Amino acid sequence: LKIVDNQFVISMFHKEGSYRGGSGSKRAKDTPIKKSERRKLRSTCISLLSKVDDSNNESQLSTALSTILDSIFLDSKADISLRKIKQPNAKSNAGATTIYIRSPSPLSSLDSEELNYITKWPYTKKDQPILIQMSTTTTNSNGVGMKNVMVTIPTVSLLSVLPSDTILQLPTVVIPPQVSKYICRGANVMRSGMLSIQNVNLDKTAGGRIWVCVRVQNNAQPFAVGLLTQNTTNSNILGSEDNKGVGVEIVTCYGDDIYWAQLDDSSHHNRGNTKNNNAGIVSFLGGGLYDDGHYGNVGFDSGKFVHGLVRLDLDGNDDGNNSNSNDNSKEGEKNKQDHDCIQEAGDEQKGDEDQVNTTSEVATNDMIGKLKIDPDIDDETNKKDAATSEETSDRHDQEESLLYAFHTALLVVSKKDLPMAVSTFYTQYLLPSRKEGTFLDIKQTRYKKISSFLLEQSQNTVRTECGKSIITIGPSKDEQDPVAFLTGIDRTHIDLRDAKRRRKEEVGGDNAMKEKNKMAIVNLYAIPHNVASILRLDEDTVKAVNAKSEERRGSGFLTLPECRDILNQYVHENNLIDEYDPESVILDGNLCDVLFRKSKKQTSASVQQNEYPESITRKEMNVKWIEKMDCAHAVVSMPGSVILSLKRGKPPMVTIEVECRQNRKKFITRVRGLEEYTINPNDFANDVSKRYACSATVEDEHSLTAGRAALKKGRCELVLQGHLVEELQALLTGNRKLSSHGGSKASPYSLPKGVFEIILKKGVPKRKK
Repeated sequence: LKIVDNQFVISMFHKEGSYRGGSGSKRAKDTPIKKSERRKLRSTCISLLSKVDDSNNESQLSTALSTILDSIFLDSKADISLRKIKQPNAKSNAGATTIYIRSPSPLSSLDSEELNYITKWPYTKKDQPILIQMSTTTTNSNGVGMKNVMVTIPTVSLLSVLPSDTILQLPTVVIPPQVSKYICRGANVMRSGMLSIQNVNLDKTAGGRIWVCVRVQNNAQPFAVGLLTQNTTNSNILGSEDNKGVGVEIVTCYGDDIYWAQLDDSSHHNRGNTKNNNAGIVSFLGGGLYDDGHYGNVGFDSGKFVHGLVRLDLDGNDDGNNSNSNDNSKEGEKNKQDHDCIQEAGDEQKGDEDQVNTTSEVATNDMIGKLKIDPDIDDETNKKDAATSEETSDRHDQEESLLYAFHTALLVVSKKDLPMAVSTFYTQYLLPSRKEGTFLDIKQTRYKKISSFLLEQSQNTVRTECGKSIITIGPSKDEQDPVAFLTGIDRTHIDLRDAKRRRKEEVGGDNAMKEKNKMAIVNLYAIPHNVASILRLDEDTVKAVNAKSEERRGSGFLTLPECRDILNQYVHENNLIDEYDPESVILDGNLCDVLFRKSKKQTSASVQQNEYPESITRKEMNVKWIEKMDCAHAVVSMPGSVILSLKRGKPPMVTIEVECRQNRKKFITRVRGLEEYTINPNDFANDVSKRYACSATVEDEHSLTAGRAALKKGRCELVLQGHLVEELQALLTGNRKLSSHGGSKASPYSLPKGVFEIILKKGVPKRKK
């Protein structure tokens, strides 16, 4: 549901509670209706689609309309069920929207007769909604809402099966084909995009809501149904000066959830291929199969666009230019430009009755292959439509960019930052959150100001489960500006959940690129020469000749599993496993010396003599064995496990030291050890200086500050202004979460986490004050 002018209007565009419904226990349930209710629906449908107000006086109905309505509502082999959709925040079904759904017809029951109208329900594959009952508000002469009334409107699928003479009598709004793509996306029909209004009693619009069907120029089949807004007439649509505002509030249309729910994939891919799709009924009006998923109209394009149609003669020549317009139309000059394919006949039309009869004959002859998309429309109308379409396209693009940036910005704003001034939110959060490479101009949108946009978002309580708006706003202190502060954000809102999911997908690709340069430290071990000689270990095994990575082969650097495997192999070869306790190992002399013999320094320092146990558990044996190994490490690039360096000893540390100066009010940060990870100190100093707006100098062994510890040959020390421990860790690791400073973003560095040694001199706090 969506709210337009403080009224609830159903909208079938991918929203919670829409036609498709949810999943599991929350899925909408369809309830079959009784035969008596079917008869009532048939009477309601007669009053909607014809001029007969009394259902008992059905003799005035045409045979074609009466036959198809009997097939829809009174066929005992088919079901009609209803689905309830509650209004927002409603606990009961009071005022709920009701959708009536017709089951498909059996394929064997299709007509074989060649008539100029349909006698059976033509849809044989999917259920089709036929009627929608919804609550709307009537207004008085001043435009003030008076009371809620239930309005019943037909759906696109029901309109597609009606006879041509009935369609000509329906209240209709004609639009250019270029505007149809915005209607298929979910937009309303603007007055500036309407060519004409036909068969509408405009006197009723002052107090009630009149439903109208919407079609494009040169295509007689309606593709949308909506409610005509108040004071919308032929005098304030396209071509007039006062044509601002919404003309038709769309309820359902081609391209919404109803369309996607009934779309059959196999029929969609074989559309227009009569060899592969012989089964089914052809629409006399649209020239296509009803079961192709596009309501039997060849001009309906993929749920995204509706084309105009022209009729072809038997030789395949375009006959669309020979159509005659109704010069006696009440609509004036605009309707003279509206040449409908239904009204294309060889003879001139003398009146409404002759027009209906001629239309029926033409529709009877228009089968598959005799209709095609009209590439050209009247030149003057085309120019107006192109200008209108271009302006509407720019506005829609800017509004989509604004919504994208708005939802992305709300994800960044934390709870502690609220309340926040609207100007701060707009300049520091919303504008930086727009898509890369795009320009956002709010003046090109229908809001014109950010305050108008935020006010609408704070009043929209539709797409949320608990009835809350996505944001809450607050006024200024003098209460002159009602949109001065952003005071709250609903984190459970469906739009924010969608934005969060979209952001994860976008950031996931960036993280995948960053992971290619990520570094990691892998601990390695080397077996000492005396241990290998005592246990008489294989020399090739000790030197890691069969290591998986080529860099480690013959280097003597072993991984933890490889080092343990050597010990376990020795235990198995010498039968040292206790047969009564498989988890225990019996120690022989050599293994006991390796694991428990103390060095000369340890013996002289200890008063107690060496104690040698007879057995030991496997777990304790592995721990003792690793303690006797020499440490080594490898710097590995991830992903891919590419070894960058292999060295004995512990990994090199990057030392970050902070000291006070000037009475402990200012600080200096010194950094050493960047060269061990192939980082150029001079380039890094320039990068830090730009990112954090601080001074940075590089000192070598000749220019080192007096009193500092000596540097290794060829090594440098960076001297930075300020307390930058958190910032440097975030920058060097590539994890911007370690610091709130924006300069840490988009870091090209990826050092491992455990290689930092932090030294805080006397008087330096752990965190910046």
